[in-house]
Amino acid sequence: MRRTQQLGRYHLLDRIACGGMAEVYRARTFDVEGRAHLVAIKRVLTHLIQDDDFIQMLVDEAKIAGLLVHNNIAQVYEFVHLGDNYFISMEYVDGKDVRSILDRCRANDEWVPAADAAYVAAEVCDALQAAHTQRDRDGSPLKIVHRDISPSNVICSYQGQVKLCDFGIAKAVLSRVQTKTGVIKGKVKYMSPEQAMGKRLDARSDLFSLGVVLYEMLTRQSPFSAPAEMELIFAVRDARYLPIREINPNVPPELCDVVDRAMTRSRGHRFQTAHDFGLALRGFLSRHAPRYQRSRLAHLLRRLFENDIESDLRLMEDYEVDGAPTEIADMGVNLIADALGPDAPYSQFTPMVRASGTLESRSRPTVQPGFDLHSAETLILTRNRVPPAAAGPPGPPP
Repeated sequence: MRRTQQLGRYHLLDRIACGGMAEVYRARTFDVEGRAHLVAIKRVLTHLIQDDDFIQMLVDEAKIAGLLVHNNIAQVYEFVHLGDNYFISMEYVDGKDVRSILDRCRANDEWVPAADAAYVAAEVCDALQAAHTQRDRDGSPLKIVHRDISPSNVICSYQGQVKLCDFGIAKAVLSRVQTKTGVIKGKVKYMSPEQAMGKRLDARSDLFSLGVVLYEMLTRQSPFSAPAEMELIFAVRDARYLPIREINPNVPPELCDVVDRAMTRSRGHRFQTAHDFGLALRGFLSRHAPRYQRSRLAHLLRRLFENDIESDLRLMEDYEVDGAPTEIADMGVNLIADALGPDAPYSQFTPMVRASGTLESRSRPTVQPGFDLHSAETLILTRNRVPPAAAGPPGPPP
């Protein structure tokens, strides 16, 4: 039996990723009704916590993402300073990112179906439209630009939902750490030409980047490549690439035309809004896959990652809460509380389960025989209410 580690309101389970800036854990918490929820905890690596600019960048990320409440955006719950730890708590998406999907398709020598690729991109368009048009509490436009659209930042759940995440280098009017014009940030081969040139960006830069992601989903390769980063920057600036059908002749010409328009070098000749890009993609789907539903994407994920799903289920059943957590335990300081407001979801989270008016620790939530973790109903806390009790055992956010 594995034991969890308590961190503020959360019980850390397994580590699911580690990069140059943070390590990511699955974690369990409970709402005031006693239901268990899975969240993702992004904990800043120790050697970076003394970098004030970096911490402020993460505060900006969390504030921006925390304001975005949309079905296609992974919700940020809080950014906490607790002792020597800085960590972001966010919605856990039970699935795989597009990078993993592409890696698996390459390993299997199979293509991502054109309809699935178009659907994923259309859902990301919905997320971008919400972000690009987001306003603050006073109604002023925030002018958010994600600036880091890439396969690793688009997650597809096993239920067929698509979520855009990681606004880590997003630019908005509320950002206090400003990026000077001419400073390049982001993954070079997914940049727009204007981003690679260090120019001032607007929402159309994200649309080019999404076009690059869609191109890669359809061809299993990046449109831009070079042996050195500086040469790659010049390749992106030129925005020249092999036509999609020269690599994958199975892609319908109509979808190729949509990608080509998104990846036009001139901003003025691209789609001007994410809404327009999404309409073109959904128009393609209506003509080429008129009965498309997200269950089709779910089927693809479940087929590609069948063994991973079974392994995750066994792993989650093997954890129990370590010790007896108490409600008075230090929850840390939420550095973005002022942006989220007093009724934000995190305020409903506790390391304890409430039962019969008392606080109790719960080592393992009751799971009914035959319960499928990946098919469970999603329980998402809104800003203004706690969701009503649901029949059956609790499931993780997708």
